[in-house]
Amino acid sequence: MNFQRTASRILSVNGVPIAIALVIVVIIFQIMSPVFLTPGSVRDYINNAIPILLLTVGVAIVIVAGGIDLSVGTVAGLSAGTTMWTLVNGAPTLVAVLTGVGTGLVFGLFNGLMITRFGINDFIVTLATLNIAGGLLIVLTEQVPLQGVTTPGFSDIVYGNVFGIPSAFWIAAIIFVLMQFFLVKTVFGRRIFAIGIAPSAANVAGVNVERVRLGTFVLSGVLAGAAGVLLASRLGSVQAFLGSGYEFIAIAGAVLGGVSLAGGRGSVWAAVAGGLMLATLQQGLRLNGVDPVYFSIVTGLCIVAGVVFDRRIQQLALSGIRKRRRTGSAPPPPDTSQEAHLLRTGKQD
Repeated sequence: MNFQRTASRILSVNGVPIAIALVIVVIIFQIMSPVFLTPGSVRDYINNAIPILLLTVGVAIVIVAGGIDLSVGTVAGLSAGTTMWTLVNGAPTLVAVLTGVGTGLVFGLFNGLMITRFGINDFIVTLATLNIAGGLLIVLTEQVPLQGVTTPGFSDIVYGNVFGIPSAFWIAAIIFVLMQFFLVKTVFGRRIFAIGIAPSAANVAGVNVERVRLGTFVLSGVLAGAAGVLLASRLGSVQAFLGSGYEFIAIAGAVLGGVSLAGGRGSVWAAVAGGLMLATLQQGLRLNGVDPVYFSIVTGLCIVAGVVFDRRIQQLALSGIRKRRRTGSAPPPPDTSQEAHLLRTGKQD
């Protein structure tokens, strides 16, 4: 009984279940394919995974606030396209990077304004911008061949090395640390959780719900832009439909990482772990000769499994709390003042 109680407590910690599952999957694939953890394979794995992980973190932040962003995949593709277009026209690397990130920023801002100022459902808005960004990329690739760039330093964004580790890894690691700090240590981050839990209560407590939601979509857009820059640097060319379907992988990764689709719960590290799980499955299936078409099936199954597992863990945690209350071994339930304190920490100054 004590073991079951301890296990339920550990598994109820956000991100722990997917981290355990990730380790198990890595061990299984290493046994099935000994080249899985070789330096070259790991480098390829990192470079392929990081753009998806950036999208996953951006989507996770939006979901924590109670929203959804379906546009991140094609926005990342268009950002890669505008980055490459800028380089083709002779701009230096820094200008190209700013152009790509700026493309994501513009789409994130557009999404946020449509949702907060005009009251349009976020599913509808981001579904529309998914198609807009995808269509613009098709037009752009038809007008200009987005390839053959030899701008100094651009390929080093991904293929460079710092202490023997791909530079893309360090870029992503810095972004993830900053996003985690932002989400859990800043007032704005606490507001994101507050509106995800109870937007009406947060509004009554003085939180500017529209501003916070706008901020989450802007962040998601910026991270999609950064993912696009990394895609352009890694591939060296941009084709039509680049990034299409990435949004579903990002959402699946966030859900697998324990980010609740109902909002109000999740973390950057848990989302990264969920994204790594999907990247690991993709890499492992590829090394074992499995047709890539089957990965879409795996992604869909992972979304369902993540939601079911999340609900099961919540039920186990609640069951454990009820049992401890009946035996008198649990502290009394918190009163509403604790929720009020959470909302006060997110209240506008």
